[in-house]
Amino acid sequence: MLLCLTAACSPDYNWREVRPADLGLVVMLPGKPAVLTQRVRLDDLELVMTMAGARVGELPFTVACAVLPDDLATTRQRIVAAMRAGMVRNIAGTESSSRDVKVKLIDAAGAVRGEVDGLRLIAAGKVQGRPVQMQALFVAQGRRACQAVAVGEHLPDEEARVFIESLRLLVAGA
Repeated sequence: MLLCLTAACSPDYNWREVRPADLGLVVMLPGKPAVLTQRVRLDDLELVMTMAGARVGELPFTVACAVLPDDLATTRQRIVAAMRAGMVRNIAGTESSSRDVKVKLIDAAGAVRGEVDGLRLIAAGKVQGRPVQMQALFVAQGRRACQAVAVGEHLPDEEARVFIESLRLLVAGA
C-alpha cells in the first residue's frame, strides 16, 4: 500500500498553475514551463504561435496558442482542424476517441465569465518507432486558437486529465 501512495504522489509531477506570457490562458503544468514563440503554417496561413510546456521524464505537456488574422468563426474552425490534424500526423496516429467539451472563460481574478466549445481527443501512434499515446484539447476564442497536448509512451491518464481539464482561457473582465 505504501508503494501505491508513493507512486500517486510522485515528486516528478510538481503541478503548478501557470499563466504563460502571450498565451492568454491559465493551465496546470507538472513543472516550471519553458516558453517559445515562432511562426507556423496552419491551413495555408502563416501565424505566430507561442508555446509553453514542461516535461516529466520523456513526457511533454505543452500548451500553444496561435494568433489568428481575424475573429471569424470559420477561421477559428479551420485553424483548430489544422492543429488537430497536425498533432495526430506528428505521431503518425489514429484517433481513438473525441468529444465536445466546454472550456471556461475567466477574467484576470479567476472569475468565470462564460464557456466556449472545445474538442478533447485521444489518439495512439508512433514517434521514432516507439508506440505513444496522446491526449489533447483544442479550443478557439476571439483571435486565438489553442491546444493542450500531452504525449508519451506511458502517458498516465490521471496526469493527462489534470493537465487537459485545467485549461481556462483569459478574457477581459465584464
